Amino acid sequence: MDESNTRTECASIWADRMRRHLATPHLLPLRPGTALEDIARNSLPAIEEARAYLAEMTENEGELAGRSVLIVEGTPLLPYLMARRGVKVTVTTRSRRYASFLGGCSRQRRVEDSVTVLSGPFEVARESGPFDMVIGSAALYTPEIEETIDRLLDLVDGRLHLFWPESAPPQIRFLAGIWPDVHGAPYVDPPYASSLARVLESLGYRFEITYAEVGEPVIYPTIGDAVADCAARMGGVDRRGENHLRRALRTSLTMAKEGLRFRGTYRRAQIVIPARSAPETT
Repeated sequence: MDESNTRTECASIWADRMRRHLATPHLLPLRPGTALEDIARNSLPAIEEARAYLAEMTENEGELAGRSVLIVEGTPLLPYLMARRGVKVTVTTRSRRYASFLGGCSRQRRVEDSVTVLSGPFEVARESGPFDMVIGSAALYTPEIEETIDRLLDLVDGRLHLFWPESAPPQIRFLAGIWPDVHGAPYVDPPYASSLARVLESLGYRFEITYAEVGEPVIYPTIGDAVADCAARMGGVDRRGENHLRRALRTSLTMAKEGLRFRGTYRRAQIVIPARSAPETT
């Protein structure tokens, strides 16, 4: 198979799987708005999640000072943590609720001069770039993977970071297991990191890939919060579906000091692509 056919085949496999995933009746990949209220009540799990991302991106957080970073949607408290380390952070989001949350959080944490929130697709940050780092994972929920990677790289002067699951997170494994009973059809997983790597290889990009075992970041104060969140992620369920969810959740959640959490871990990849202008290393 020649290079052109390989490139087309890899992109087509990604596009087909992503279309099937996005066509299922759910609110994934974006979290329902209730997650923001959960963070307001108890920010510790979200801070731990953001710290994990930071640790994967750099071994020396001090080197982030003075850098410019673009985050597409992303982990809610990551902009705050980066700003506290001297980073000029720009966040793009299509959600008014998320934009309002980020603005309020920045003021509360006294980093509003270091965090800029732009409404719309990530391309609205073009006039503010290019950026030393771009965290663009949320933009990949699209069948148009080649065009999206190219548009992200247009904004990169240093490195593009893509965090992407290599296996299903515990919550998704739970939802996939009960999906047929509630909706009468199987849940379709998104394409995973191995598929993303094949696409990047076929397109000729240089990149590095590392893996980490991480826990489910979602924490629920009560079983009722878990039912409401999972029902929202499934696109809404009737009373029978809620009762089914409640019974299944009682045996799938474990009590941690912060609240109820799904058991288990999942494998997450970090793919780092240097800017087009970056020199090759040997």
